[in-house]
Amino acid sequence: MNGPMRVDGGGSTSASADGPLAPAVGLRPHGSPYGSARAGCSPQVEELDRLIRREHAWLDLLVLRFLSHPRLLDVLHEYLIGVHHSMRTAGALMEAARLRSIALAPDCPVAATLAGYWARHIEEEAGHDRWLLEDLQRIGVDVERELARPPAPEIAALMGTLHFWVLHTHPVAALAYFYVVERSPPTVQLLDWMVNVAGVPRAALRTFYRHATIDIAHARELEELMDGLPLTAAHHELLAVSATTVVRQLARMVEALLERAELAQERAPTADAMRRGPDAVTPRRGEDSRPVNAS
Repeated sequence: MNGPMRVDGGGSTSASADGPLAPAVGLRPHGSPYGSARAGCSPQVEELDRLIRREHAWLDLLVLRFLSHPRLLDVLHEYLIGVHHSMRTAGALMEAARLRSIALAPDCPVAATLAGYWARHIEEEAGHDRWLLEDLQRIGVDVERELARPPAPEIAALMGTLHFWVLHTHPVAALAYFYVVERSPPTVQLLDWMVNVAGVPRAALRTFYRHATIDIAHARELEELMDGLPLTAAHHELLAVSATTVVRQLARMVEALLERAELAQERAPTADAMRRGPDAVTPRRGEDSRPVNAS
C-alpha cells in the first residue's frame, strides 16, 4: 500500500505486445464486494456502497497500471513502506477512536457500540505492521533507514485527516477507513499473478497473502456492524466524506508511485548505455541491436 534498492524477483514486468495491462485483464485488484449491492443493508448504507464503488473504479485502474509497469520492482519497496506506515498509524487511529467512543457513549448509542468494536479490532490487528517489516527485511530493504525518512505526504494527509475527524467530529469517521480497506484486500489470484508474471518476490507479499484470508472475516464483521448501527443523517454524511477521502488519498498514493516509476523508466536508457560503455551506440528501431564500435 512509500531505499534506492531495487527489488529483484526473478521475473519481468515488461509490457507485452498486447499492451501493459494485457496480463491483468480479468483480475480485480482486490476482492471487494463492491460489484453488487448487499442484501439486508439500509438504504443509507447501500448508498455508501454505491459511492465507494464509483470512487474505487479509478483506484482500481491506477493499481492495474502500477502492477503492470515495467519499473514496478524499482518502486515496490516504497509502496510496501507506505502500507507499513498506514498499518502502524491505523493502530493509533483505532485507539483514539476507542477513547473518543467511550467519551461519547453516555449520549450516543453509535459510539457505545463502536467502543467495543475498536477494543476487539485493536487486538486483532496487533503486530500486523511488524509482519510487513519482516517481509521488507526478507527482500533486502534497509528497514531502519526507510523508517527514518518521513512517510509519504499522501499517507500523512489521510491518517491525519481521519484523526482530526475522530477527535473533533465523531469516531465513525475511522470506521469508514476500515470499511473501505478491509473490504478490498488483494485476492490470492492477483497475488499469484504478481509473483508468477510480474516477478514480485513471494516473500514481499507474505502479509498480503495473510490478509487475503483474514480480511474476509473482518469484512463480514464490518458489514454486520454497519447494518446494525443506529446511524443518523450526520453519521451518514461523515461516513460518505470519510470514505471518499480514503479512496481518493489511496489513489493519490498510487499516482505518486506511478510518477516515480515513470521517472525510473526515463532514466533506464541512460543507465543501460552507461553499463554498456562509451563505444556502444543505441540502434534505431529495426536495426541490428548489437553494439557497434565508433572506431
